[in-house]
Order: sequence, then C-alpha cells, then structure tokens
Amino acid sequence: MLEPASHAISETARLWTLERLAHRRRFEDERQRLTLDERVRRGLAWGRPTVADTEPTLGGRILVWLEPGQADLFDADDFRARNGDPVRLWWQAPDERDAVLSVIARRDERRIALMLDGDADDALERMENGGFHLEMDAPEVTFDRGDRALARLRDARPGTDDAHRGALLFGRARPRFALDAPRTPLDLALNHDQWRAVCRALQAEDIALIHGPPGTGKTRTLVEVIRQAVARGERVLASAASNTAVDNLAARLLGAGIELTRLGHPARIDPLLSSRCLETLVQKTPAYQLAKDWNAQARELRRKMRAKGGRLDRAERLELLHESRRLRRDAKRHLEAAQQVIIDRQQVVCATAAGADSFMLGGRTFDLVVLDEATQSPDPVSLVALLRGARLVMAGDPCQLPPTVIDEVAGREGLSGTFFERLAAKWPEAVTMLIVQHRMNTALMTFSSRAMYHGALVAAPEVADQLLSDLPGLSDDPLRPGPLLFVDTAGTGFSEERSEGDPSTFNPQMAARTVLEVERVLERGLSPTDLAVITPYEAQARLLRTLLADARRRGLEIGTIDGFQGREKEAIVVDLVRSNDAGDLGFLADVRRMNVALTRARRYLCVVGDSATLGSHPYYDEFLAAVERAGGWVSAWSDSGH
Repeated sequence: MLEPASHAISETARLWTLERLAHRRRFEDERQRLTLDERVRRGLAWGRPTVADTEPTLGGRILVWLEPGQADLFDADDFRARNGDPVRLWWQAPDERDAVLSVIARRDERRIALMLDGDADDALERMENGGFHLEMDAPEVTFDRGDRALARLRDARPGTDDAHRGALLFGRARPRFALDAPRTPLDLALNHDQWRAVCRALQAEDIALIHGPPGTGKTRTLVEVIRQAVARGERVLASAASNTAVDNLAARLLGAGIELTRLGHPARIDPLLSSRCLETLVQKTPAYQLAKDWNAQARELRRKMRAKGGRLDRAERLELLHESRRLRRDAKRHLEAAQQVIIDRQQVVCATAAGADSFMLGGRTFDLVVLDEATQSPDPVSLVALLRGARLVMAGDPCQLPPTVIDEVAGREGLSGTFFERLAAKWPEAVTMLIVQHRMNTALMTFSSRAMYHGALVAAPEVADQLLSDLPGLSDDPLRPGPLLFVDTAGTGFSEERSEGDPSTFNPQMAARTVLEVERVLERGLSPTDLAVITPYEAQARLLRTLLADARRRGLEIGTIDGFQGREKEAIVVDLVRSNDAGDLGFLADVRRMNVALTRARRYLCVVGDSATLGSHPYYDEFLAAVERAGGWVSAWSDSGH
C-alpha cells in the first residue's frame, strides 16, 4: 500500500523555506559585502541611471525608460534582471524606507523600462530628479505563492479533490487512463508521435506527461491538446514556468482561432498579446468607463478638500472623505465584476504557474490544466497551477536544465527535481515522448540523441540536410564546410580566470578566439540576427558583449546558455570558457547544460573549448569523439580562425 503524501508535502515545504532564506541571504550578503560599483560590475545593480522617457500604460500604470548617464558605460544586457523580475530603486540605501519597488518591463541594448504601479506620480517625480540606483530584489511573491499552494495541499481533507491531486503528484496514486480518444486531429500537420501524445493526454483521467526533446514540437502538441479539449466543451488553464513560454503558447492558440484571456502583470506580457490581456478586455466594457468616471470624481473631491484646507469643518471633511472612498470602492467593485464576467466567458485562460494564484481566478478550477516547462518549474510553483485542474497535462524535458535552486541542501535533497521527473520514473505508462525533431541538421542532432535520448530522435526530412549555405546570399566557407565544428584550444595557453570576489569564470584568450569564429560566420553573409553566442558564465558573456559591440548593434545576441534555453537560431557559437590543468568543469559537469547548448542551432554549430580540460569527463570525451567522426575537429594551433 502506498504511503500518504503528507510527509513529502511537509518535506517540500521545508526545502522551499530553505530556498527562500538562501535567496534573502544572497541579496543581503551581496549588498553588505560588495560595493555598489562591484554589484554593478557583476550585473546585480545599476548606479545612477536617468529617466529617458515615460509612457502611460493600461490600468493607470506608468512605463519608465531608464538610460545611462553621459559618463556611464553601462550595458543593459549586463544587468541580470530580465522582464518580469522584481527590482528596487533607492537613493540612500537599498533597504531604505522610501525605496520604490517595481518590475522590469522591457529592455534593449542601452535602456531598461520599469513598470510603476498604483499612484506612481510621487515616485516618478523623485526619479526625474535623479540620484537613484536600481537593484535586483528577492522574489518574495513567488515564495509566498508556493507556500500557499503547499499549505492548501497539506490541509486538504481525505477524500477531497486536493487530497487526490496531492496523492497523484507525490506518486502515491497511479495515473488512470480511459479507452476513448479523439478520432481526428484538428492540426492535420501533426506527426504520428505528436498525435499519439495528444490522444494519451486526452485519455488521461487525472494526469499525463509529454516528454519533448529540443525541436520536437512540444508547443504545437500542447496547442492541439487544448484545441481538442475546447472542442469537447472543457475549460482550460494554459500555463508554463516562464512568461515567455506562456506568451508563445497563447500566440499559437490565437493563431489557431482559440479565444483566450491572458492574466498577468502587463510588464510581464508580450506587447503583441496586449489585446488579450485582461486589463485591455476590461477597458472595452461599460463598467470600465463608469469606474473611470467614479475615480475621477473621487480625485476631484480630494482636490477640493486640499484646496479648501482649514475652511472645512470636521463634519464636512469626513463627508467628502467618505464619499471619495465610496466612489473608489464602487469603481473597484465594478471593475472586478467586469473581470469575472470576462474570465467566465473564456474557455482558455493563460497565466504563468505562479500567476495562477491571481485573486481574479478566485476559487475556480478548470477541466484541464496544461503546464509547459514542467521540468524547469520548482514543485511549489507548479502546484499553484496544478491545484486548479481536474485533469493535468505536464510537458517538459528532464534532459535539459532543471529549476534553478541556490540552496545546496534544498537542491541535493529534492527541490532541484520536479514532479515530471519523479512521476515519469515511477509511472512510465503516463509518458509519451516526441521523437521527430524539426530544428537541427542530422549532424547536429546525432550526439545529443545518443547521449541523452537513447538514440531515439529522428530529424524531419525538411531539416535533415539543411546548411548555412542553403540560405539566400550566403557564401561557402571551404575550411568550415560542415554543420558542426569544434575549435580545440588545448595547448594554446588560454587560461580561465576569476576576478577577486567574483565566482563567475572568464577566459580572455578563448573569448578572442570565439570572436574570430563569429566574425567568420558573419563574413559569409549571415545576418547577425540569425546568430547567437552563448557561454556558461555571465563574466564571459559580459566580455564577449564588449568585444562584439558592433555586431550586437546589428542584432547579434550574446548571453548565457541558461538564458537561451527554449530558443533557437540558424547558427550558434558556444564558448565553453573552462581551461585548467585540473580538468575542473564547474557546473559544466551538469551535462544537461551542455545538452541545451548543443541543441539551439538549426544549420551550424561551432563550439570553442579546451579538449584537455573537457576530455576527462565521459560525456565530453564522447562528444569530442563524435566531432572527430563527423570531420568537425580543428586545432586552434593550426587554424588561426581567419
């Protein structure tokens, strides 16, 4: 007999608390131990930006564009916070009482936009006077939401839906499947394995898993699952770990003719989806105009109070104040009622896993919850979405990067694992794997397929032989004829380095060699927008951004491997950085990181690395052998890169 899930729930809650405390300690330690200049250099802060522009946005919010001061060489890409991440603005100290809390809304090479909520006029006036700093902040809201989901599961009474979901997710109950399945796909271009995964997902009475290796059409498969569910009259919560993945899923659903509502802070939603954002939909209702008028009346009453000042007696002041508050309450109530009507009318609601905690959903449950990126979402965050579903479909790839966990104990004791991985191992009958990939040339796919997917992947005919030279206007490179290249820096003396007090590793000479390979690809005529340079270490990424500043201005992307998961380009250059006598690979020893790096390119992949450092690890030794078999190995000794 299977043991209850209560112990596993309590253990997860304990690890989640450890992780929250680790995040707090990291931010506190960095602010106490490092100077502001050091935090800026590491991408944790931005010293003395200036307000470049402001834009009014939905819901009375203000978008504030920040740019460097005239003498500031700040590069916005070096600031680690990404869209939707919490930040704080401060003048005297990061923990000052008047610090302004905000989120990153948008960014480009030189500017970052923040979204100011609520009554932001005072904050904006202070910002326009200058003298403030921007600092990354701990994601407390995400931890709060995970805590609430775990508490709900822990307190569930036996026999309830929540108790059953807990038993399922913690492996105490076997997934069940019905015999009936849809007969006809709505997307006629689905391949056999995608359709098989759709049928299995719709047969699930409680939970199904879709394993989608790189390029195998996982999102397309999920769109079909949702369309089929909608055709059956079901309501669906479409969710994912990141806003980017939710937006991608929502855009695909809209393209397939599915009406939906996108929940979330406007700063975290792709502007292309703004028409389906809940706030936008509310603004089209009569209730919005009425609420807007009432709020205007409330502001006018407060203006009169301030203007008359001491000429009002106490009773008059209380009456005006009471009326102002009543108008604001009525406005809020009407807007919330309009939101509820919109949500109730939509069969599909899209939100991040953490965003599924939104008060706007109230106690609603859905016939089906679809969770993409399930192997990247920590269990407490996944729970926020999964507790809203009668049936659950999770999709992901455990052979790519796991959730980011910074507390070593929490990670080692289970928080870096996910529901998807544990359920797939325990109940393999619940998993359907997609095997036809539509991204990579066969030569780029073969090693990852053998090393990570038991050789199961197959390249679709339309991509199997694709090369850079097939693209219009690109010239051949006789010394780089194939799709796969490893530039071996062994014996060159290129050595990795670290700055004092900075844990991130960099390698200036390897970076310079990487630059030559990038320039060589661009000289063939490839647009910089079709090329990306990725590296495991943020310090190396910062160095490469400086060295390739001109190409970046023309659209070249440079970032970390972790930040590029889920992305693809026609060509990828990977700088592996590590070069030392001890064969120390750091977190490259987690081969899932390398699997991500090797599976981003469609037509051309160049890896720059030191075989003497890498070769002591079995995975990398086999990779080097595979490159040699493919005729893609060159030595930096004999090949100058020019």
